[in-house]
Amino acid sequence: MKLMDALEQVLLSFSANKFKTILSCLGIIIGVIAIVVMLSVGQGIQEGVGEVFSGLDLDIITIFPGGSGFEAGKLVYQKPAEFDDKDIHALENSIGVKTVSPRRGSGMSIKFRNEERSFSLNAIAPSKEPDLAESIEKGRFLLESDKTAIVIGSDIANKMFKYPLNPGMRLTLINEDNDTGKEFTIVGIFKETEQTSPFGGNTNMEMFITHPALKEFLDVKKYTYSLILVTVEDQNTIENTAKNIDESLRRLHKDEGYSVNILKSLLESFDKFFSILKYGLGGIGAVSLAVGGVGIVNVMMLTVTERIKEIGVMKAVGATRDNIRVLFLLESGLLGAVSGLIGITIGAGISFLISTLGDFPIAVTWTSLAAGLIFAIVTTMVAGVYPANKAARLDPVEALRAE
Repeated sequence: MKLMDALEQVLLSFSANKFKTILSCLGIIIGVIAIVVMLSVGQGIQEGVGEVFSGLDLDIITIFPGGSGFEAGKLVYQKPAEFDDKDIHALENSIGVKTVSPRRGSGMSIKFRNEERSFSLNAIAPSKEPDLAESIEKGRFLLESDKTAIVIGSDIANKMFKYPLNPGMRLTLINEDNDTGKEFTIVGIFKETEQTSPFGGNTNMEMFITHPALKEFLDVKKYTYSLILVTVEDQNTIENTAKNIDESLRRLHKDEGYSVNILKSLLESFDKFFSILKYGLGGIGAVSLAVGGVGIVNVMMLTVTERIKEIGVMKAVGATRDNIRVLFLLESGLLGAVSGLIGITIGAGISFLISTLGDFPIAVTWTSLAAGLIFAIVTTMVAGVYPANKAARLDPVEALRAE
């Protein structure tokens, strides 16, 4: 049997049973729509997260106090390490380290003209924060000698108080722990940014002073750092540099806990997680397609029953088992291809609609479209194997006698 003759037979079968064909396609179409939409949602989330972190430097290592260790084979929580200038000096002498930027965060309230608001305050070493220095829009950045100067984010300056704050104005910092206050002069305001920092929020809502200023304000006997940012010389050897850092700190904090985190590894972990999420969502869509495949089996079995006499005639005029098998597999495969094309078209349209109306990150890719189409064809072909074999094994004499 020629391919064109087989296609003609299949098309005649479809046209003779339009309602049954539409019902058969419907289950596959819904399954393909589910696959395309789910994969597109997962891809959109993955790309959205990647875009958020795309502007961040991947040559940064973050070090936090606190962590866990093993004692006698058991996981135990260790006393958080207290980082001071000895640690900074040790890190600066570690192989592969370019710069070391210690920070200390603290919850503070600021008072301006009888209005009081709570914000995040960070103490820094100005000479080791070039990126922050470049973000100043009004005024200047901090100097190492500043003890009563403060720089603030754009939202604090323009949105948090009745009147806007500008360089030269004074505000009062209030220590929420002991309710003491001290006046600081605003020397700079950061430009507005949409990028969220993984090391302490967004500069739009942050305040920065120097370490000497915070030490004097808190009036503590031992001043320690709550975060250390380390910039490495070579991003390609950041794992080795992290090991050197760990060895340097371990000599100073044998029984204390701390965490050395590589931003690059963190982003790779995020990417893996959202990749798994994407294909997991696609798998959920594939379940719908599998249900549609069961429907195809039922329809094809019904088709074989309805066409027993026709199969008998074809065998009587010389059609082989392989001819009959190919005919029914072609019918199921073509059903899958048509349903798949309709499904990916509707699925892409729904994805774009959700993305536009819902402002949700959805990315329709050729991969998701191809996956939907291939799944549809493979599912229907597999579903058609048993009915095709049953039709091929029919005895021609018995088939001709069937009513």
